[in-house]
Formats: sequence, C-alpha cells, structure tokens
Amino acid sequence: MNHSIKRFLLIYITLAILLIYCLISLASYWVSKEELDELYDANLEQVGSAIAAQHLAIHDVTHLYSNTQVGKGSTIQGEEEFYVRVLAKDGTVLYVSHPDIKVPLPSTLGFSTQKYLNKQWRFFAIKVNQETIQVAQSLRLRKNTIKETAISLMASQLLFIPFLVLLIFLAIRKALSPLSILSYEIQHRHSTDLKPFPDHQLPVEIKPLVQSLNIFMGKLSDMVGVLKRFTSDAAHELRTPITALKLQLSLLEQAKTKDEQELAIQSLKIGVGRTEQLISQLLTLARIEPNNRLREIQRLNLLQLVKESIEELLPLAHQKGIDLGLTNGEVAMIDGVQHEIKVLINNILDNAIRYTPNYGSVNISLSNDTEHAVLEVNDTGPGISNDDFERVFERFYRGENKDTCGSGLGLSIVREIALQHGAIIKLSNLNHGLSFKVTFVR
Repeated sequence: MNHSIKRFLLIYITLAILLIYCLISLASYWVSKEELDELYDANLEQVGSAIAAQHLAIHDVTHLYSNTQVGKGSTIQGEEEFYVRVLAKDGTVLYVSHPDIKVPLPSTLGFSTQKYLNKQWRFFAIKVNQETIQVAQSLRLRKNTIKETAISLMASQLLFIPFLVLLIFLAIRKALSPLSILSYEIQHRHSTDLKPFPDHQLPVEIKPLVQSLNIFMGKLSDMVGVLKRFTSDAAHELRTPITALKLQLSLLEQAKTKDEQELAIQSLKIGVGRTEQLISQLLTLARIEPNNRLREIQRLNLLQLVKESIEELLPLAHQKGIDLGLTNGEVAMIDGVQHEIKVLINNILDNAIRYTPNYGSVNISLSNDTEHAVLEVNDTGPGISNDDFERVFERFYRGENKDTCGSGLGLSIVREIALQHGAIIKLSNLNHGLSFKVTFVR
C-alpha cells in the first residue's frame, strides 16, 4: 500500500483536533460546573438573605405565617425554583414552600449538602432572631442544567470541526502542491535534459530535496559527459588503427613471398599492439574521469609504488638497452587512490622509456619534506619544444614524435590523475633530455 503524506497528515491532524476538542470540552464542563455551582450557591444565599432581611424588618414575624403555613407548590419545576422552609425557635415549621416534597433538615448553618431518599440537596441555612431560614435546591436538577449547558456548547463547537478539517485539507493540498509540480516536471522532462531544477521559489522544507536532486543530476551529467567523451574519443581514435589493421591484413593476403608475408605479419602485430594499447589507455582514462565512481583514498607508500613500476617496466628498458634506476629513494607517504597513482607512475616511466633512444638512461628521484613529496623522472630523450609543454597533455596529441609507438593519451591520463590528487606537474628541458616532476602536497 502506497503511503500518502496528504492522507497521513489529514488523518492525524483530524484525530488531534478531535482529541483536543474532547479535552477542551471536558475542561469546559468542569469549569462550567464550578462556575454554575458558585452561581447557584449565590442564588441560595441571596434568597435566604432576602427572607432574613424581611424578618429583621418586622419585629414579630409569626403573623406572616399564621394563615398560610405552606406554599402552593407540590413539585419543584426547575433549577430556578427553590425549596424554602422557615422554622420557629422550637423547631415548629412556620412555612414550607413545597409540602409534598420530602426534604431533610440540615445539620448546620451556612452551606451544606444532605442526601435523603437517594436524592441530594444543597442547603443554605441562616438564623435570624429566633427563626431559622432554610433554602434548598435539588442537586440532580442542578447537574441536569449543567449537563444541558455543556452539551449545547459542545454541540455548537462540534459543528465547526468539519469546516476546520476542510480548511486543513485545503491547506495541506496547497502546501504539497510544489511536490506535485516537481513530480510533473520530472515525469515530463526529456531524458537528455539534465539541467538543475529551479529552487528559488520553493518552500524551505522542499528546497533541500530539490538541491540534493540537482546535485545528483550534476553527477549524472558528469557521468554522461564522461560516456560521451569516451565514445567520441574511442570512435575517433579507433577508426584509424582499425583501418590500418584492415590494410595490413589485406597486404598479408596479397603477399606472394615468404619475406612479404613475414613483413606483413610483423606490421600486423605492431598494429594490433598499438590498438591494444590505445584501447587500454582509453579505458584507463574513462575510469579516472572525475565523479565517475567512488574513489577509495588511503595512505600510500610512494617509494614502494615506484619500485614496483620499475620492476614491471625493466624488461622494456632492457629491450632498448636503457639504464633505468632509482638515483634517490626517500620514503614518502601520500594520501591517494592506489591504482591511480600506480598508473601515473607507470605512464611517466613508460613515456620516458619510449622516447629515450637506445642505450640512454632514465633516472628516478623521490624526495620529500614536511609539506611535499616530489617524484622526478629525468631521461636522455629528445625533450619537448617549449611551445608544446602544455599541448603534450592534450588527448591524442603526439607533437613531433609521431613515429614513436603510442596513442597520445599517456600524459593526458597523468595530468588527470595529478589534478584529482592535488599534485603539480612541471616539465623542463635538460641539456640532454627531459625532466618530468610531480609534486604531491601532503
């Protein structure tokens, strides 16, 4: 079952309103009861005091009750009607307002509550001269009046709850409308449209969601860019070697002598090797593109990685009679992605070996201080024109060394890895060769 925020809010806010309504009604009932009890007690006291004032005004009140000792009422009609009884000094009843009603005698003066025949009575008794005046009221009638008053108030308040719920529903729908609009925009946006969603007019509660979505779309855009660049580069650069392989294969088919076949096979092997290297470097470049995957940063021993690369490339150096070695090797610890740093070192050394003439030398130096670790590779190759110091890092640019086997991607990969690790690359020509320096900031 799908979870609806709108339905959730509406149900729980409605339940909260009903709960608050019940609590308010209960509190109102008790407050009203206390207030009405005080009011009815005040009425009892007022009636009793009025009769007492009449007794004080007349010296002899016995003749007031000589002819009519009882009232005409047989029942109390409502809470506004009181039971009145006047007693003489000896307890003789001088007057009773409702003779047919059985009402107990209060035990004390002032206010008191008496229960008689399963009925409770509220009394106010006052003594004036020789007479005792008692005014009583049925608590059942009083409670019924309080209950009716509370029910009428609660009923009138209850009528407003549906309107309140309707207003809350409209408010919730209005508050969630930006989500509906955003959902509509996402559903109807073209798959190639990765521009961020505007968030300047969004509520503050929804803005973090849209900002996170925009960050995700930015990452996705980077990934799509990586894929497009890789596809474009691969399509552009693989076309020539594949065409060359076809021509070399055609020459092999057309070869008539054994020497021609050997020459064609050798050319085909070189072409396959070059294509293999190009594909490998294209895949490496795609893997190290920014934001293309999660990168695991760890503490690395740069000297150990340099020694591993020397060991791996030593056969290639020996094939050309090149002296490959470590002239200065200090232990240097850096933070980075291990396989990327290894690719950086391999590409620098491989590039130096490829462009160094036979029987030359490639010297590696590793030094460090409290803030930097410096990897420097010096070769005895032809060097690079000063105008090409920046261009050699462009993809597929090979400068004046087009005859050397390579794809023109090695230094592009080196620069990309260095940028992602905050390292600085510096090229400089030596008297005989090139100095390639990479400075890692700790």
